[in-house]
Amino acid sequence: MKKTICILILCLATSFAFGQTIDTTVKNIVAVKINPVKASFQDTALSVYLGAYVVNDDLKSSATFYWCLMPAAKDANGNVTGAGPITAQGNFTMSGTDYTKWCNQEPCSTWPFTCIATAYGLSFPDTKKK
Repeated sequence: MKKTICILILCLATSFAFGQTIDTTVKNIVAVKINPVKASFQDTALSVYLGAYVVNDDLKSSATFYWCLMPAAKDANGNVTGAGPITAQGNFTMSGTDYTKWCNQEPCSTWPFTCIATAYGLSFPDTKKK
């Protein structure tokens, strides 16, 4: 009986170990700083953050990202407290060589932002110390 239970536990453990699941219920925005840009002609504040998260990834050839532009939120003293309301948003699909470079030749966490910025003509501030 003990042998049967051990074999059953082993079979269940290995079947769960190979299953891949992507939790698409998590919708936390991750944002990076960009050079200031007006999202539309009516904007009075410049957007300085590009936010994105994965909406769909087939784990083979393409991934779709939700992206948004946000200005800096400031307190009463003018200190930046984080990202403000969304000024522009959309979806971006990464495929082809961009998808194959993701986590292979390029960093996992920054490559999607690079692809989105390139597609929409956005740029990043120079972070090199002078």
